[in-house]
Amino acid sequence: MTWHKRGCTAIWRMHRGWCDRQVTLPIVYETRHVEHQPRTEVLYGRAVAHPDRPERVEAVRRALAGTRWEAGIVAPREYSLDLAELAHEPAYVEHLRLRCAASDTEGLDGEWFPYVFGRDRSLDTGTPLQRNTLDIAWASAAMALTGADLLLEGAQAVYALCRPPGHHAAGGATGGYCYFNNAALAARRYQQRRGPTARVAVLDLDIHHGNGTQDIFYADPSVLYCSLHGDPEWAYPPHTGFAEETGERAGVGYTFNQPLPLGTDWPAYAASLDRALERIARFDPSCLVLSQGFDTFEGDRWGGFALDAEHYALIGERVRLPGVPVLALLEGGYEPANIAAGSLSLLEGLGSHEVKGVLGGAEGEVHVI
Repeated sequence: MTWHKRGCTAIWRMHRGWCDRQVTLPIVYETRHVEHQPRTEVLYGRAVAHPDRPERVEAVRRALAGTRWEAGIVAPREYSLDLAELAHEPAYVEHLRLRCAASDTEGLDGEWFPYVFGRDRSLDTGTPLQRNTLDIAWASAAMALTGADLLLEGAQAVYALCRPPGHHAAGGATGGYCYFNNAALAARRYQQRRGPTARVAVLDLDIHHGNGTQDIFYADPSVLYCSLHGDPEWAYPPHTGFAEETGERAGVGYTFNQPLPLGTDWPAYAASLDRALERIARFDPSCLVLSQGFDTFEGDRWGGFALDAEHYALIGERVRLPGVPVLALLEGGYEPANIAAGSLSLLEGLGSHEVKGVLGGAEGEVHVI
């Protein structure tokens, strides 16, 4: 059997009737994320060590080494920062540029924090700006944009190891360690290339509500936003993610929140996931963007649910709706070993549908995306 790559499509040549299910899929990875090293988070009035460390993604990269998934690792493409306006206000992008440039002189040891909550385009004091933050955050967004383009070019499933994460970034504000909303940018990129009638579903499975993603699409009926998350009575952010938030104006009915109690285990979580997937199936999207956090893994320092590694494979299997390509984006999760184990498990689920079948002839070709 011979194997070679053309772009991101692996072509396996084999005899009729035989099929090897050991397949791969594109995994977008950018080494520059290691340059993003925020030092401090101001939490409940105290300066504490920031939990978004490079090890979160590097643990996944090491776990991929020597596995069948390693062959699918691809670098992100380059995109103009102008594309940030697909999801963000131009004034917000300019704010990031100016604050990052001034962080050395106006910040605290090179990190700038908002002066007043809500005033300086930030939802909290846990998302500092450093001189390189704009560039590294855009490199993370480029991974999501690359994933969207790969779906448009035929991939049926893609996993982008985005860092920093994105789902707390609103159209005009940072928050929750997020600067650009990777999921929103991927959805808008897909629509930009596919056409304005393309319908995109965003399924957010981080333990924290994706307030930024909801904000961007709240009045838009072309994007369905579904989220399973910790009840805002106990989980960040405390002001959004309630079940009665269903959209506004033309977007009423296109936001579906399921806040869940502390200690939610797999049976309860799976039931909520199935409800979200039923809503998505009725929406009939052209693609699904999966904001996947691993802070739902039992024992995460910012968690509160009781999922285990094996459950992420079940998530991967469930989200592969017939004919709907999936772009999975890394969001939160702050225990590197759990993120690595969860990512490998998620890939198993996402990749379980990849083999398309033998196309005929004495020696056929199976195209594995």
